[in-house]
Amino acid sequence: MKKIVSAISLFVLFYFFKNYFSSNTFSIEVENIFLMGIILLTAFLIANSLKKIQLPKLTGFMLTGMLVGPNILNFLTQDNLKALHFFENFALAFIALTAGGELKFSRIKKIIKPVSIILFNQIFLVFFALLFLLIPLSKQFLGEMITDPKIIIGFSILFAATALSKSPATTMGIITELKAKGRITDIVLSVTVLKAIIVVLIFPVVITYSKVFLIESFTFEINQVLSLILQVMGSLLFGVVIGFIIIVFLKYIKIENALFLFLIGIVLTELSGIFDFEILISSMVAGIVVENFSKKGNDLISGIEKTSLPLYIIFFTFAGASLHLGTLQKAFMMTLILIILRMLLLYLSNFLAGFVLKEDKIVKHYSWLGFIGQAGIAVGLANIIERSIPGELGSILKSLLIATVVINEFLGPILFKYLLVKAKENYNS
Repeated sequence: MKKIVSAISLFVLFYFFKNYFSSNTFSIEVENIFLMGIILLTAFLIANSLKKIQLPKLTGFMLTGMLVGPNILNFLTQDNLKALHFFENFALAFIALTAGGELKFSRIKKIIKPVSIILFNQIFLVFFALLFLLIPLSKQFLGEMITDPKIIIGFSILFAATALSKSPATTMGIITELKAKGRITDIVLSVTVLKAIIVVLIFPVVITYSKVFLIESFTFEINQVLSLILQVMGSLLFGVVIGFIIIVFLKYIKIENALFLFLIGIVLTELSGIFDFEILISSMVAGIVVENFSKKGNDLISGIEKTSLPLYIIFFTFAGASLHLGTLQKAFMMTLILIILRMLLLYLSNFLAGFVLKEDKIVKHYSWLGFIGQAGIAVGLANIIERSIPGELGSILKSLLIATVVINEFLGPILFKYLLVKAKENYNS
């Protein structure tokens, strides 16, 4: 009760500051810094209060974001979100760096069969089955908004590709919160990171091809693919370089590791923006390099853990604030169908993998619960769609995708936590 009262007091303090002082006395930069502090404290208090009813902290962070964001209280406005976008990318860089640092090749070798078969099933079954089912369903439920059959096909291609995404941030957040270790944890994390890399690699090609159906005057040309390949290769190379810089520092300098990694996060964020690198790929690759090409993987993770809590709060609070609740009302039935179809296909993918490998019931019947959450990648892909598809059509497609993310990202942490508890791999005190 004390934590809730403290959170309400912080809201009142910020309301008083925003309405009576900030616009007249302080610059927008000072307001944003003050706002960031209020968000960190409030999200922390609310998340810890929700632990008593067994909800993950990530859910508390997202609920805080929705509460203070443009949808409800509007303390965190759209202008604030744009101004503080650097911090969201900075947090994503750290989370992806951690996810890559947890991906150890020697550990994957022990679970290579379930990882490879689950990964294969999810990529091909989810994508092609969704594509096959979405075309008639989209005609049925989106017929009033989208009348052109070619646009229906283009949307189906985009959503089927986006549905493959799984949030490494959600996965790492729950693993860190529960201090989870074990076979199921390794399987879910390995599939999540590998699939994230694959999805980010193929999505630019998918969206370029979908424009053939979505934009009447658009033609698919080979030079567009070559440009995308160069962007991806640049992101991979940048990640490798950053990884070896981290190795050299941790091996020879060995002081203020947390501060150095903080600076690395800034470098990843800034240079990715300047040179149009994909920050998710570069950060994960950097973590993978440190973990697998040196003995400094533990030093990397321990250095990040010293600053991880505020980064998770920033990322998931901003994710909650960025979700558009109005979208759920506009296309609720289609959103519900998309979510249910994705869940059924994820279950079928993992069940078939478990059946083929003669795995236990945890893998066959429950492991799919670790692949629901979306957030970072899916939101990023939806933003790419809006930028790439001009006008109202791009906004409609983005809104539908964001609507599914709203629900998936709230269900994801809860279901993944249930899976780890069920598998008895949670070791938090």
